[in-house]
Amino acid sequence: MNIINIFDKTIIEFAHNLHVNYKIFDFFFSLATNLGEGLTLIILSAVLIVIKKTRLCGINMAISLFIAVVIGAVILKPLIARERPFTDPIYYEYWIEAGKHLETSFSCPSSHTTASFAALFPIFLYFNKKYSFIALLIALIIGFSRVYLMVHYPSDVVFGAFIGIAVSSAIYIVLNKTNINKLIKKFI
Repeated sequence: MNIINIFDKTIIEFAHNLHVNYKIFDFFFSLATNLGEGLTLIILSAVLIVIKKTRLCGINMAISLFIAVVIGAVILKPLIARERPFTDPIYYEYWIEAGKHLETSFSCPSSHTTASFAALFPIFLYFNKKYSFIALLIALIIGFSRVYLMVHYPSDVVFGAFIGIAVSSAIYIVLNKTNINKLIKKFI
């Protein structure tokens, strides 16, 4: 068994034990996973773009979200073509118990996690770290919800988080360390 399989199995068992011992998490993680839907994150980005004080962060969020989803969902998922954990007989019962959340595309990377980190990591970058860490906590909860609901392996979630953080960090650098920042502030 390789290290990724050990990691995946350990986190999946932890998530399943949460389900077995604390049924309230079924409801909580079903709600949390919906925060990672594209529409929710697009609306949040649009709201921040409309507010002049948060506009640059909103632009970073929107661009990062678009690029990260193209990289993760459009390019990498079909290339990696990893089946979902609920297709594995070992985890099928866990999936049934967690509510049978149906997903139809491939598993890796997690699109919800990719989108969440791409959209929420800029909040951490632009705002006061005393409070903005909450955006990262929300992205982590969304990512974990995907494992809890047995629609992703933990390694899918880690890979999605990496993509989201890398893309949003690159966009942050481009927007804030180049003359594009001045151009955006002048015209928008």
